[in-house]
Amino acid sequence: MKQQTVLEIAAPSCVAQEFEGEVIALNLASGTYYSLRDLGAVLWQDLAAGHSVESLAALAAGPLGSIQAVVDFAANVEAHGLLRPASNPVTAVGEPRLVAALAVGTSGMILEAFEDMQSLFLLDPVHEVDDTRGWPTQPTSA
Repeated sequence: MKQQTVLEIAAPSCVAQEFEGEVIALNLASGTYYSLRDLGAVLWQDLAAGHSVESLAALAAGPLGSIQAVVDFAANVEAHGLLRPASNPVTAVGEPRLVAALAVGTSGMILEAFEDMQSLFLLDPVHEVDDTRGWPTQPTSA
């Protein structure tokens, strides 16, 4: 039997939060933040909950026509430093959210990257601030 690929949030260099069906993930090392929506948010939650890439791909194969979209999504979030192979894989509990999302016709694995706030995210708020105006203003020499 082929080994299952279980991923986890790449903490401490990645933090993520779900807001009304959208997941916002921040790669603290690069300063890039990501918006995951629709099936992208659902897959993120299922992967972070310990469901394997292969089990989710198998569930999506029928409705999506192949397993490749799920495999590619998992590889993409891993390449961006948001998820990584789990060091101590946990057993996922319950049915993946993907099942319900596909049943109601949710589509689109949206993963958008935003680099517009990199300088603020990468700013050291203790050392790299303007002495008169404070954080988040960088010193004029920066």
